[in-house]
Amino acid sequence: MSRYDEIVDELYGLTPDVFVKRRNEIAKEVKADGETSLAKDISKLRRPTQAAWAINQWVRANPDDCDQVTALAADLSAAQRRSAADTMRELSRRRQELINSSVDGVAGTASSLGVGLSDSAVREVATTLRAAIADAEILTDLRHGRLVTSAEYSGFGPAGVFVVPDPPDESKRKDSHDHDADPENVDTDSADESEDSDEDAEVRRELEARIARAEDDEQSARKSLGDASSAVDEASSEVDELVAEARDLREQLSRVEDSLRFARQRLSTAEEGRSEAKVALRDAVAEANKLRAALADL
Repeated sequence: MSRYDEIVDELYGLTPDVFVKRRNEIAKEVKADGETSLAKDISKLRRPTQAAWAINQWVRANPDDCDQVTALAADLSAAQRRSAADTMRELSRRRQELINSSVDGVAGTASSLGVGLSDSAVREVATTLRAAIADAEILTDLRHGRLVTSAEYSGFGPAGVFVVPDPPDESKRKDSHDHDADPENVDTDSADESEDSDEDAEVRRELEARIARAEDDEQSARKSLGDASSAVDEASSEVDELVAEARDLREQLSRVEDSLRFARQRLSTAEEGRSEAKVALRDAVAEANKLRAALADL
């Protein structure tokens, strides 16, 4: 494992409230060692959200539970490729059960580390687990235990694995067979089917066009969301850094005020000593003058 990986593992094992301070400390240490490029990379690491941090700790503490998420994602993907509706229905049920138990596990791990998850964080955990099952890239990030933010999947493609098709309507199927068996309806049916085929093609083209536009809008929205999330994370990190800096300055101010108080006490003691010395000097001078006068009278 590289030094960078070791540092990343250390940082993302910390609670979010101390992440920025420790990251900056390590960056300074690395820079002092002459590894400027590594220091820059470390400085760019973003503080994880509460939900992301909790998932990271759960993955580290419970690798077997994380493996269950990975296995279910693989099973769902395979069932989708086979168009196995019954299997997909059963796996979808298992998916919800696994997400529920995993959310409890994540919350329990966070609690054992002294952190209670907010309701919104719990929802983000569930959303992220659901997204990881649907998206291989998100799943990879989750398995590494280095999530920075929660994830949400709302795209086309793999998400379809969770859509279980309804079984065909038996009454319609029977009517269709009876209708096909009537020779008098053969020609009429052929014409109707041709018209239906043209209409279906037109509907399909319209739907495909709308899907293409929706996908473009989705990508644009995802980019905007990503940019906004990055801006929020950067601002949040800056706030954390300033809060840490303010805390350090307050600690320094407190130490300086203590030193000032002790210095004033020493000054007061010294001034008292000086006053006493002045009195003693005055008394000594008076005594010396008295003795000189007595000597002169002899």
